[in-house]
Amino acid sequence: MIVFLTLCYCAVLFGLIKAGVIRLTPFWKASPVLWLVLLLVVLFIPMQWGAPSGPIRSYTSVIEIVPNVSGQVTDVPVQPLMLVEEGTVLFKIDPEPFEAAVSRSRAALAEAKQAVPQLEASFGAAEASVSEAVANRDRAKDEFDRLRTANENATALGRQSTPFSESDVEQLRLTYLASEASLTRAEATAEQARLAFTSEIDGVNTTVARLEADLRRAEFDLRETVVRAPADGYVLALTLRPGQRVSNLPLRSWMAFAPVATGRVVASIPQTRVRFIEPNQPAEVTFAYLPGKVFAAQVVSLVRMTAAGQLPPNGILPSLSPHHGPNETMGVVLKIDDSGGGFAEMPGGIGGTAAIYTQTAGATHLIRKVMIRMDAWLNYVRPN
Repeated sequence: MIVFLTLCYCAVLFGLIKAGVIRLTPFWKASPVLWLVLLLVVLFIPMQWGAPSGPIRSYTSVIEIVPNVSGQVTDVPVQPLMLVEEGTVLFKIDPEPFEAAVSRSRAALAEAKQAVPQLEASFGAAEASVSEAVANRDRAKDEFDRLRTANENATALGRQSTPFSESDVEQLRLTYLASEASLTRAEATAEQARLAFTSEIDGVNTTVARLEADLRRAEFDLRETVVRAPADGYVLALTLRPGQRVSNLPLRSWMAFAPVATGRVVASIPQTRVRFIEPNQPAEVTFAYLPGKVFAAQVVSLVRMTAAGQLPPNGILPSLSPHHGPNETMGVVLKIDDSGGGFAEMPGGIGGTAAIYTQTAGATHLIRKVMIRMDAWLNYVRPN
C-alpha cells in the first residue's frame, strides 16, 4: 500500500511538472523519499497498532462419535460430507438384546409390584402368629402356675403327698418355656415381615424403586441403539459399515462429526500489536475461499496464552532453547457477522486476512479498510 501511494504521489508530481505548475528543483526530486518517510511515520507505523492486521483461520471442534452402548451395526443411513440436521440418524445398533433387557426389567418390576400386597399379607399373618403365640404362652403359664401353686400349698399345709406329681409339673414348665421360645420366634418373624413391608424410599417399596431404575436404564440403552447427530454438521470420515461391531469404550471413535461453522475465527496478531485490542472492537475479515467479499466482525476475546508459554505436566525440566526464536503471535477470537449469508456454508479450516480497528490512530483506519478490500480482490488471482 505504501508503494502504491508513493507511485500515486510520483504520478501527480510528474503531472504538475509537465503542466508547469512547479519547477523540478532538488527539493521536488527528493520529495518522493520525504513522502515515503512521511507515510511511514504518520500512517503506516501507527497503523500497526491502531488497525492491526493478520492472517486468520477458522477452527471447528470435531466431535468423536462413540455410542453409549456396544453392539453390531445394522444400518448406516448417513452420507459423508453431506449437511445433516441435529437429531439425524447416523447409524443403528442391533436392538434385540436391549429389547430383551427391557422386557426382562418390566417383568421383574411387575413381579415386585405384585409382591408388595403379599408382603402386607405376610406381615398380617406374622402379627396373628404373635397373638397366637402369646395366647399359647399365657395358657401354658396358667397351667404351670396352677399345678405348682397346688403342690406348694399342699406342702405348706404339711400334707404327706401333693395333688400333682413332680413330673407333671416339670412337663408343664417345659411346655411353658417352649411357648416362650415360640413367642420370641413369632415376634422376630413379625419384625422381619414388618421391615420387608415398610422398606420404602420416597413412598415406594425399595425393591420396586430399584427395578424401576433398572427399567429406566434398560430403556435408555435401547434408545441409544440409534445414534443421532449431536448438532447440525457433517460426517467427515465415514468408514463404518453394517456388520461391524462397535463399543462404548472411549478408546477410539467410530465416526468424526464436524458441526457447522459457529461464526468465529482466530486471527494471528504479532505481540507488539495486540496491546490496544479489546473485546467488542469492530473488525473486517476476508477469506480466500470467497474472493472479493469482506465480512464485518467483532472482537470476542484475546487468547492470553501461546503454545510457547505452555508447560505440559511432566517431570522434565523445561528448556529455554526453543524459546530463543521470534515471539509467537497471539490469537484474537473474532465473531463474524453473517447476516448477509455465505460464511456458514464455508468449509472448516479456511484462511484469510483480518483487520481490527482499535480506539487509537483512527486516521489510519481508512488506509486499512482500503488494504483489506484490495486483499479481498487479490484473492481472485492469488495461486493459494
